[in-house]
Amino acid sequence: MDFENHFSTRFYEKTKSNLNYLLALWEARPYLIKKLPNNRNALINTLLTDYTNFLIEKQRGNSKKTYDQIAAELNHSRSERETIEKLHRENEQLHKDNMQLLNRINELYYLQMIATKVLIETGGLNDLESMFEFGSTEYKTHQALKQLVDEDNKRLFVKTKRPRSTN
Repeated sequence: MDFENHFSTRFYEKTKSNLNYLLALWEARPYLIKKLPNNRNALINTLLTDYTNFLIEKQRGNSKKTYDQIAAELNHSRSERETIEKLHRENEQLHKDNMQLLNRINELYYLQMIATKVLIETGGLNDLESMFEFGSTEYKTHQALKQLVDEDNKRLFVKTKRPRSTN
């Protein structure tokens, strides 16, 4: 089968979708491509030339790699990129969650400073006992707060693990 200089072709939906996505990506982020082809023919020729050069390089010489193997490698690398992008999104969410926790810790620190200030002014700081000494009021308070936090975390875990409605 010989190709002529000029012929028409019909794209599969997936191919058309990929081409439109790539073009939109390059228009939105022009730094990703040195020179954006100025028309559809130039775009298709650029992509076909680059892809065929890649395939020729992979199958040149003594290579025993089949087209299917090369295509599988390319799809595998796309899968890796998708995994990296997913991890990046998860990392951004983790950072956001960590910042919320830091804000709560700062809120608690301010509350602790206020409580300590009041204790100093009223002389109650001298009456404090160890929260680790069994039977002390501070120990009972510490245990009650620990239990409250544990129960709250369990409720939150159940709430976040419920299957979401598809409606």
